[in-house]
Amino acid sequence: MKRTYQVSADVAEKEKALKELNLGYLNLEDRMFEQAKLSFEIVLQFDPKCADAYWGLMLTKFQLSNENDLTDNAILYKTAIYLPEYENAMNYADKNQKKRFEDMLENIHKINAGDNF
Repeated sequence: MKRTYQVSADVAEKEKALKELNLGYLNLEDRMFEQAKLSFEIVLQFDPKCADAYWGLMLTKFQLSNENDLTDNAILYKTAIYLPEYENAMNYADKNQKKRFEDMLENIHKINAGDNF
């Protein structure tokens, strides 16, 4: 099931921001990381509190085409929690987004069980 991305409710240009956000994630899927990064940065101009845009920027930093790929190299991606993009995503996430993000990172922690991080 494809995930639905969202911007803040009080964004003036909500429709434009949503289009750009979806374009960013489509670009990620196509491994067009620079274009995805630009799309997420445009979204943040419309909505500086968009958790999904920050999450997308984190994925572009790792050059991941899909957020589920975070668990493919859990040793590398355990550093995600130290990135400002992750911190911003968590700060601005609503309850459902925060749960989703935390669950993904929890899977990484499980894979790295016993590792000191």
